[in-house]
Amino acid sequence: MRAAARYEAMMSVLDRVSAGWKAWVLLALIPLVAAAPGVFTMPALDRDESRFAQASKQMLESRDFIEIRYQDEGRNKKPAGIHWLQAASTAAFSSAEANQIWSYRLPSLAGAVLATLALFWTGLALFSRPVAFAGAALFGAGLLLTSEAHISKTDAVLVALVIWGMGALARLYAGREDVRPLAIAFWLAMSFAFLIKGPVGPMAPALAIAGIALWERRWDWARPLLWWAGPALFVVLVLPWFAWVQLATGGDYLEGAVGKDLRDKLVTASEGHGGPPGYHLAHLATHFFPATLLLIPSAALVIDALRGKTLDGLAGPEASGLRFLMVWAVPTWLVFELLPTKLSHYILPAYPALALLCGWGLVQLIEGVRARWAERASLVLFALGAAALCLIGSSWGVALFQAEAAGDFQRAGASEAVLETWDTPVPLITLVPGLALAGAAIAAGASARWATAGVAAVLASVALGWHLRAVVLPGQVWMQPTTTARLALAEACGLPEGGPSCAGSAPARVQAVGYAEPSLVFTTGTETTIPPNTAIAVPDDPSAYPLSYLLNVEDEAGAAALTALVEAALRDGRCMTKAGPLYALNYSNGDPVAFVALRLDAAPCAGEARP
Repeated sequence: MRAAARYEAMMSVLDRVSAGWKAWVLLALIPLVAAAPGVFTMPALDRDESRFAQASKQMLESRDFIEIRYQDEGRNKKPAGIHWLQAASTAAFSSAEANQIWSYRLPSLAGAVLATLALFWTGLALFSRPVAFAGAALFGAGLLLTSEAHISKTDAVLVALVIWGMGALARLYAGREDVRPLAIAFWLAMSFAFLIKGPVGPMAPALAIAGIALWERRWDWARPLLWWAGPALFVVLVLPWFAWVQLATGGDYLEGAVGKDLRDKLVTASEGHGGPPGYHLAHLATHFFPATLLLIPSAALVIDALRGKTLDGLAGPEASGLRFLMVWAVPTWLVFELLPTKLSHYILPAYPALALLCGWGLVQLIEGVRARWAERASLVLFALGAAALCLIGSSWGVALFQAEAAGDFQRAGASEAVLETWDTPVPLITLVPGLALAGAAIAAGASARWATAGVAAVLASVALGWHLRAVVLPGQVWMQPTTTARLALAEACGLPEGGPSCAGSAPARVQAVGYAEPSLVFTTGTETTIPPNTAIAVPDDPSAYPLSYLLNVEDEAGAAALTALVEAALRDGRCMTKAGPLYALNYSNGDPVAFVALRLDAAPCAGEARP
């Protein structure tokens, strides 16, 4: 009797929280609160984020919203949709000249919020309101979604559009009568998804339709999608830009996007991003956190249902919802596991279905259904994810990473120098709440208080995310190579925007040798020259000065360029201001960097050249 009363009380709380408009507000706040710190505290990231943001910035600078360009090169890989959104948000809230990454991240933050709300809307078509709410909350707090929410790329917006389309599909599958508005909603979502990332967006709905057709031997429920207005809407929204960009690029766009980028990802490990089948499974403990708390028992209960042990052999509306989630999650997961090119965020379109599955499993566990071994296994999986996140966010973990990186430097004395300058202790106080909440989730799950466990898990994910995004990562300048580069440039008065203690005119641009990361281009200006376009020369024309060089002397080309420039400046009597070396780890390729900044002025220095 006591257990029954407890389950009734827990369900009553979940019923009240998921009711009415407050459910939508709470769900919107979860990803918004979890991801917002990273939007404003994290520096521009390499490489994809800064490439996307730079291309969007150049749209604003050039007023050309058709061609996608990165400096002087065409970026014929993805459609322009995300660049339009980023350019619009920057024009509305900042400016291209500001070179601030946060304005380019706002569409991703909005995408994460809309994805969470869209999943709630989708879940309402398949399950009870508590199930839909629990699944959306677990997804909205997820580490992968909230990480993508503060990165100015396609993935957070794409997953919102995929879920929107799947929600319309779920309503058609559930037999809703308003089929034509749902068909329009589906095609609208797929049109926008295609403009964001090409065929990746429509893939999950297409696989789900095929899966239901094979499983149930019917696809009549999807027939309204063939109503002419839907495909016509897709063509009207998608075709004009593709035709225009093909003309503007002389046919190079499709060759680059399909003939190279897409083909490379399907045939080989594009840009070295490969991995064996099981790659995404290996990342599950952290990337699907906190829903890992419920994943294994939820999967076990679904397997029992599939085998006919429960849910009357998968009959009825709830069983239909489980079938829909299975044909959404499993084929999408398999495609990304078998794809030769693998990046950890690729799997994100499969996570919403798994999160709803976990929401369904949570309600089953609250109602008293047991899956003993699976519950224990899931608690272990959750604990592993929490432990990994706590290790990454601890002083001990940071020190381990620093020691490993310091050993890679080749310059004499660099290893000792970097460990002194990289000494950035991580405060324990901001880690404690996340650690305590994760422990509370494990303890509550172990005693079958699953409603409490679910709430604690969501809050733990938010707290750990805040610790990492607002405290740990922004303070680790040693793994922010472009930030380190700009510190050296500022010390040498080599930044194009000048500085408060810098006299005379500012250099027109920075010229880099041995370092070519897109974040340097984005933060320092489109005119920045990077290898192999940097010319090592000390010109005779006084109007060419001042010159600004950024030299990575851990790289042979950078060290040779420094020697050549110093010798030429001394020979020609140019004033030389030198700063550095400053050390960092280039996380994009794992290489250490040692930056020396050099400013050259046409006239000799008034006093001695500054060191």
